[in-house]
Amino acid sequence: MPAHAHLRRQFHLIQRLQQARGRAIPFAELQRYLLESTSVGDFSGGYQLRTFQREIPLMAENFGVTIRHQRGQGYCIAETDPLLPEQQRLLEAFELQEFLRLPAALVSFVQTEPRRPLGLEYLRPILQAAQARQVVELEYQKHWDDQPHRRTIGPLLLREFRGRWYVVAVMVGSGRLACFGLDRIHHLLPSSDQFSPPPAFDAATYFTHCFGITRPTDGEEPQEIRLRFEPVQGRYALSYPLHASQQVVAVDEDAISIQLTVYDTHDLRMELLSYGPEVEVLAPASLRAWVREAHAAHR
Repeated sequence: MPAHAHLRRQFHLIQRLQQARGRAIPFAELQRYLLESTSVGDFSGGYQLRTFQREIPLMAENFGVTIRHQRGQGYCIAETDPLLPEQQRLLEAFELQEFLRLPAALVSFVQTEPRRPLGLEYLRPILQAAQARQVVELEYQKHWDDQPHRRTIGPLLLREFRGRWYVVAVMVGSGRLACFGLDRIHHLLPSSDQFSPPPAFDAATYFTHCFGITRPTDGEEPQEIRLRFEPVQGRYALSYPLHASQQVVAVDEDAISIQLTVYDTHDLRMELLSYGPEVEVLAPASLRAWVREAHAAHR
């Protein structure tokens, strides 16, 4: 069975156990659920208890969900620590994937975004190069250039932002860090040459204080940015936080105020402008003045 089918099966089992809200489910019921109510469709020989028991630690590793057995009752999800962000994203991705496996009769009721990001074919070779610490050569064309230019890089980290993919890399020769959009790559050529990451580079924390994919390179420190939203837009910001550091400062009938600890970057400024008059920058003063001037220039 392909690896993705195993993951789909594990997702369905977790989903069924979550629906039980702590009630233990006998294995026979889980087995029947897989066979009759899911789209996995690869159990002609039946799903056996020993297979399920082997997959329990894999579900904990892949999805961060601990399943325990209650004698005489069945299986349930144990109280565990909150899921890691990547585990939550994996569950969400599988949930969306399974939802979109619609029968033909239901297709007319669902519309997905027709646009698809370019450059996805480069995700796997760049990831492999990053894991092996191998140099790759790119034919890369910025939006404002007429022709692509060759870049020799050592890939360090892939990052997604708003449906587009980027790679943070060290430039071979100069040693500086740069970020490349995969949609602007025209050709990628792997090599056997090795590279060493910059000693201070930490992939886990590189974007901690970033909104988007822009990160200052001059030693600038992240700032405490306070925003005041109109009520409707504020509720949207609460339901879909701008950044992991977002904290609610105040909520009342007239406004919702939040605070972020992020770098003041172009990506952040463009996001704030997109809200128009429904957001007011309270601090810092320099960002507040810039947003005010930007709005005045476009009136």
